[in-house]
Amino acid sequence: MVDVQTLQILAIIFLATFIGSTFGFGLGLVAMPLLAFIVDLKTATPLVAIVAATTAFFIFINNWRQVNFKSIWKMILASIVGIPIGLYILKGAGDSFMKTMLALMIILFAAYSLYGRGRLRLATERSSVMFGLLSGIIGSAYNMGGPPVIIYGALRNWPPITFRATMQSFFLPVGIFIVISHTLGGLVTSTVLRYYGYSFPILIFTTFMGGILNRSIPTERFKRYIFVFLLLIGIFLLLKTMF
Repeated sequence: MVDVQTLQILAIIFLATFIGSTFGFGLGLVAMPLLAFIVDLKTATPLVAIVAATTAFFIFINNWRQVNFKSIWKMILASIVGIPIGLYILKGAGDSFMKTMLALMIILFAAYSLYGRGRLRLATERSSVMFGLLSGIIGSAYNMGGPPVIIYGALRNWPPITFRATMQSFFLPVGIFIVISHTLGGLVTSTVLRYYGYSFPILIFTTFMGGILNRSIPTERFKRYIFVFLLLIGIFLLLKTMF
């Protein structure tokens, strides 16, 4: 018999993976705050990591033809280069100040993209190195490496199916590395694996349904959803830093 706590965890994973598999990002942002009310972080963090890596793997396997490989390999290599830079910044800068600046930049960009008169757009993938580097720096310093890559994908004006597949392809190797680290660190316990086992059928269903919904969203509307999501990320980060 599945207990009430397990049902709550499965409901959160269903919501988070459905959103993540539809838009190509946001799984952790949705899952972590909600799971923190139910289980401790030592359980929630590795569980979300395994779920996110599995979702990314499913999406990549089923949609690898839609991945923009011209951009993705440059971003992955650049993000690896950015990791030690981010660690250096973390040691030398005020954590709250840098997070506040990052949150404000995300909010301003998202707000301008939603309500500004001009339309920002990147015509080529030449800047992918810069955005990948920023992702590695910010990710290693403040665990917020997603926004630079998301912004890049939005500015490239990719159709929803390309955006989703490419984002998950970028997050997949990172996710695998995180899962391995958690396993070696002893965080992947029998409890985590039990919750993951219960979640596995949900991942298959939400990945499939998310793909169908993703393909049904017009590109311009999809971009607006991305900017709204970025705005929420920026506000959430700002509030978290302030309080």
